[in-house]
Amino acid sequence: MTHKLSSVQSLRAVAAIAVVAYHSAATIKIFGWTPGGFADASGWGWAGVDIFFFISGFVMVMTTSGRRRGPQAARDFMASRITRIAPMYWILTSLMLVIVWAVPSLKNSDFTVMQIVTSYLFIPYEVKEHGNAYPVLYVGWTLTYEMFFYAVFALSILFSERRMRWALPAFFVVLSLLSLARPTPFLFRFLTDPLLLEFVLGCLFAWLYLSGFRISRLGSAALAAAGVIGFCVWTPASAMEHRLVYAGIPAALLVSVAVFWETADGWVAGSLLPGIGDSSYSLYLLQTFTIPAFARLLAAADKLRSLPGDLACFLLVAATVIVSVLVYRLVERRIDAKLRELRQNFRDIHVPGGGKSEEMATKPVQRD
Repeated sequence: MTHKLSSVQSLRAVAAIAVVAYHSAATIKIFGWTPGGFADASGWGWAGVDIFFFISGFVMVMTTSGRRRGPQAARDFMASRITRIAPMYWILTSLMLVIVWAVPSLKNSDFTVMQIVTSYLFIPYEVKEHGNAYPVLYVGWTLTYEMFFYAVFALSILFSERRMRWALPAFFVVLSLLSLARPTPFLFRFLTDPLLLEFVLGCLFAWLYLSGFRISRLGSAALAAAGVIGFCVWTPASAMEHRLVYAGIPAALLVSVAVFWETADGWVAGSLLPGIGDSSYSLYLLQTFTIPAFARLLAAADKLRSLPGDLACFLLVAATVIVSVLVYRLVERRIDAKLRELRQNFRDIHVPGGGKSEEMATKPVQRD
């Protein structure tokens, strides 16, 4: 499979917008607006992260399956992941530090040197009052999970794909079982978090899909209904202990259904959602700045809070999407293209047959 799945890009957009809506709904309450139906429904938006994790596992298998393996392929894979994820994250982390240094009143808490260093290195850092990994750019907690998964996945590329298909899931299952010991050290709790199994679900689905397995439209509709019900029957709470069951499995069902539906020529995506999906990484990171900034501007214009809370929430989401699409097109996409070119030039010079190897090891079927 070499074509781009519009369904996956569309769900990236939905996932990113859902997370933005979740944070926007919380923000309007802080600023004094009364939430309505839209804001209340946004309480489920945190599950967009679970959709992202499943898609990540799916795309990593799809981009590497049937291609060159071994040390060079593993290095190429990890280099492509770091150059894809790190630049925008480092830029915006630095921007956050500059802002809180220039305007100390905007700080919610003091950033320690260790927190700053671990933020740049994608190392989980425990904020005692939250008991969770919050880097300087707080939404970056998901990237620590992403990078850990990428590192393990890169190691699995050293082996044959046949061995990888049982070794990779087995590794993460064993880690998750260790969480039953309820470890106290934070790093151990991070490494054994069952949330990591959401990546594995994405890998398993990719292998199933590549095997040629398909389901009918009726079966897709049934799975879609199960996924929606799975999201709706539990009270939304982003810190649920059994998040893998309450959000990970429903997310897996919805993404799987979308892919099957598109394969059966039943998916009509248009261009809007896939376009937003391309900019979903900028959208996810930039919300840290845009939501509070636009909330302050809106609060200054609506001093009596006469604006309906749902409209305020929608405006924060819409403004964030617009800014993110612009930043993606003007900044992120250009950085990504330049780094991809530099990486390819380096391989052409230093690795025999580098051009071909790079294409085989890292050519994407999805922009991730």
